[in-house]
Amino acid sequence: MRGTDDPSGGTMQGIYVFAAGGRCLGRLNSNNPEAVAGVLERALEKWEQVAEIERRLPDDSPVGSGHRWENGYPDGGLVLERIARDLPDSLEPRDAPLRPFNRDQVWFSAAEARGWLPDAIRVGEQHAVPERLGHRLARFHLVDNVRGQTIPYSEPEVEASLRAEVTAVEDGAAHIRISGVVRATALGPWLGGDNYWKPRREWPHAITTALHGQARYDLERGEFSSFDLVALGARRGRTVMNGRSRDNDGEDHPIGFVFSIAPAGLRVAPTFINVYNADWVQHPGG
Repeated sequence: MRGTDDPSGGTMQGIYVFAAGGRCLGRLNSNNPEAVAGVLERALEKWEQVAEIERRLPDDSPVGSGHRWENGYPDGGLVLERIARDLPDSLEPRDAPLRPFNRDQVWFSAAEARGWLPDAIRVGEQHAVPERLGHRLARFHLVDNVRGQTIPYSEPEVEASLRAEVTAVEDGAAHIRISGVVRATALGPWLGGDNYWKPRREWPHAITTALHGQARYDLERGEFSSFDLVALGARRGRTVMNGRSRDNDGEDHPIGFVFSIAPAGLRVAPTFINVYNADWVQHPGG
């Protein structure tokens, strides 16, 4: 919904303003700061007209919130901010970047984070990153949501070959280099089970990326102090609501992803946290 305070119809996404009693004072789906400020100002004007009883929770309302996915934030683990972006066909770094991009977070528990390093911390030591970590990236984060919402890949649709090498051990930290290739191909039929993300029709689509990165792991604290990973490759096809209807031509198009340590205190649950299938994720009623 754009440019309206009408609380009904349109997309469910956006910014909402409610009085504690439940009355909707404004709603907007926009990334225009002036438009957002406008709906907040109008909501404040409506607030001044709301009866005192509507400004409060009803006396018989339970106090407290229900389940929230961000409550499962993996303290002591590896939390990455992930940005997906379209790239120019030339792949020339000096070309002006294309505007569309999208953010998400990637969560790994403390035990999973340690899996990015070999068991033995010695210079030159290498190991294959555990498949479950590469598959998490492939299924849920190396996905084409640059222009809108997409669906995850299922386990049989992905291949991930990632390696980590210790390049230095100094000042109480291990430095590692990460490389590999991730492929995901959905031929159309949904293989992800009966869950929230199940689409109503088939969506053939694919992404292939080469990954290169480096990270620093604090050996005393058992945490990453830096983690920078770039994935470059090609996307093909489209999915429901991912905004590719105009260029769904069956051809490959360049796409890029950047992963880095998320800002401290920014606890935004990953889009597909409900299908992470990790035992440390807190589910409703769990």
